Amino acid sequence: MGKDDLRSEIPNLVSRLIQIPSVNPPGFTINVADFIRDWLNEHGFTSEFREYAKDKPNVIARVGRNKPVLILNGHMDVVPPGDDSKWTYSPFSGRIVEDRVYGRGATDMKGGLAVIMTVFAELASIIEKQGSGTLIFSATADEETGGHPGVEALVRDNVLTGDAAIIAEPSGSSRYYIGEKGLCQVKLVTRGRPAHGSLPVLGENAIMKLVRAINKAEELVSEFNSGIKLPSELVEAIKNSAEVYLEAAKASGLNLTLSDFERVVGTVSFNPGVINGGSKINMVPDYAELELDMRIPPGVSPNQVINHLRSGLSGIADVEVLDTSESNYTSPSEGIVRLVREGIERVLGTVPKPIIVTGATDGRYLRARGIPTVVYGPGELALAHAYNEYVTVNDLLKTHDVMVYAVKRFFGV
Repeated sequence: MGKDDLRSEIPNLVSRLIQIPSVNPPGFTINVADFIRDWLNEHGFTSEFREYAKDKPNVIARVGRNKPVLILNGHMDVVPPGDDSKWTYSPFSGRIVEDRVYGRGATDMKGGLAVIMTVFAELASIIEKQGSGTLIFSATADEETGGHPGVEALVRDNVLTGDAAIIAEPSGSSRYYIGEKGLCQVKLVTRGRPAHGSLPVLGENAIMKLVRAINKAEELVSEFNSGIKLPSELVEAIKNSAEVYLEAAKASGLNLTLSDFERVVGTVSFNPGVINGGSKINMVPDYAELELDMRIPPGVSPNQVINHLRSGLSGIADVEVLDTSESNYTSPSEGIVRLVREGIERVLGTVPKPIIVTGATDGRYLRARGIPTVVYGPGELALAHAYNEYVTVNDLLKTHDVMVYAVKRFFGV
């Protein structure tokens, strides 16, 4: 099969990947991994499985030798489809209708997987023959629930290590992610003194204390945000990100402004997610808790926010850490970022837009190891996890062409 044939087969490849469910939870990737290994084998490439959790193998293939080393990465798991009746086409049909491939994972991210499988198969022999470096393909597990038996484990064991990486998560063909916000999830706990509900004066109400603690915590985060200094090289990306989110909000009929989203991207967000307290209506509760989700912009560490909350809530509530991850970004001046940007300009003839996303990708594990990482792939962010998820054939082909350009330039082909 020639290169043009491989490129034209991308929509069908996406469809076939969608037809193999890999819903997380439980996140079993064994069937998709078998398919990818067989597909690579059919095209002349050997691959290996690395498994850190039962039935959740990662597929790794590599060609070439020496440096530089470039990683092409994508995850195999998808989120649950929800209510099947809300889908126009069955969520695992992989139906191709006009310019769209429909199904759970079309955008997030079996479209991206199909693109990097194809790019790897097309360019591997050239890179191997030329001896200009090493190209690694990795299809990984469990991204939707943290990537712990996936990219995190592969990076920890030095299976995934290199000089640069492209992750094919959905960015849209004219945009690319250079960074993402960090995670800071904490629990606020208040304690009181129990008493009969008819005599609340005899007790101390933990729920009332928690209400005060939540209001105080919101004030503290607002105070913290007023002192944030963002890295100057990210100003363009933050504005672009705000524009992307505003566009999606308007499409949903929401009346928000650009500054609303600049604030969301460039400051610590505040979302009380789960609240628990009390055991019986006629008792004064002696325990209450709130699970609080905050996302941290680049240049800020979760520990700074936690310390600020602990200091301000001292004597009101305890602050227990649930989960954290550092915000992270790759400088716009890094080589791999410049090559993707140049590819968008030259191949598509359009103005590229770097953005920062509010959620997390597996890119954080690669960046934590000092691997410059850019996220670039087919699909629109707003369609990820949505009903009637789809990816357009146009976007698949455009991102493929840009990626071929960037990979060839990376290896000097």
